Amino acid sequence: MRPALDLFFPPTPEQLTFAKQIGVDDVVLFGTSLESWSELSFKNLIAIRNRVEDAGLRLFSIETFPARFYDRIMLGKPAGTEQLRAYQEAVDNMGRAGIRHHSYNWMPTGVWRTTYSHRLRGGARGIAFNQADIDRAPLSFDRVYEEEEFWDHYSRFITELLPVAESADVKLSVHPNDPPIASIGGVPQLFRSREAFDRALALRPSGHHGLTFCLGGWSAMGFGATMADVIRAYGPQGKLHYVHFQSHNGVPPFFSENFAELADYNPFAVVRALQEVGFDGVMIPGHVPQLDGDSEWRNTYTVSDARYTHPMGGHRARAYTIGFMKGLISALNA
Repeated sequence: MRPALDLFFPPTPEQLTFAKQIGVDDVVLFGTSLESWSELSFKNLIAIRNRVEDAGLRLFSIETFPARFYDRIMLGKPAGTEQLRAYQEAVDNMGRAGIRHHSYNWMPTGVWRTTYSHRLRGGARGIAFNQADIDRAPLSFDRVYEEEEFWDHYSRFITELLPVAESADVKLSVHPNDPPIASIGGVPQLFRSREAFDRALALRPSGHHGLTFCLGGWSAMGFGATMADVIRAYGPQGKLHYVHFQSHNGVPPFFSENFAELADYNPFAVVRALQEVGFDGVMIPGHVPQLDGDSEWRNTYTVSDARYTHPMGGHRARAYTIGFMKGLISALNA
């Protein structure tokens, strides 16, 4: 169990140096900045992994491809077969390149927040969600989609992708829907409950089929007070592949994000439960507050993307969160 830093694909030399200087040994690369499947070629992944290792770090995971890479799969459109083949090739390339984890979500509409300027202590800004603001949201796609058809599409995806992941030795980890509500813009949000995760894991039992355990997401689902119990349920099954260590206050219809020590869950109880179940993965900050004067963390592509026009926390907030996680682990070990 150890902290890791989240970077955008491809990592910059400055960010890799920063990661090493604040005392982490692993990085997770967010693939939301990818522009094409070609960036996930075997040759390019080897180059990226070597760049990370040259900085004295390990590449733990590539997380979250852009929704447009596999939206036809999620929506059950004809082009989904072509997208699934490309996804299978990318996972196979990751395995061949020695990258052993891939986190994904089932959110063709992406993450929804209704404000990026929720006031936190000292004027820091956090992101928040108010369901009342989206009650009249227009359809995100061509029609209203039913929950069971989304389950059918997910079942096809995971049953056809898992054999490739097993052969390539890449662990697939599903992330909660964010926010965890029934539907947005006519699109079901499947992964919003513990029952949904249990259903997904039962579709094709496999040691390569598990969870990106997002503390913020599970807290927003209402598990803030019982997070340690959830860890003790999934941990012995080997389903906790790695952790997003982020803080939530509240549940829908309104929740907000905060500094790591101000979560609705007990952070020390969480790391203690993780240790008890033998968790040996990484924990990344995930979402962090935006501090005054902080840097822009994202790369050029995600900054220019119209869906991500607000700062999302930079070097200062991430260093603060990494330090907090390292302190928790040190206290636990002591």
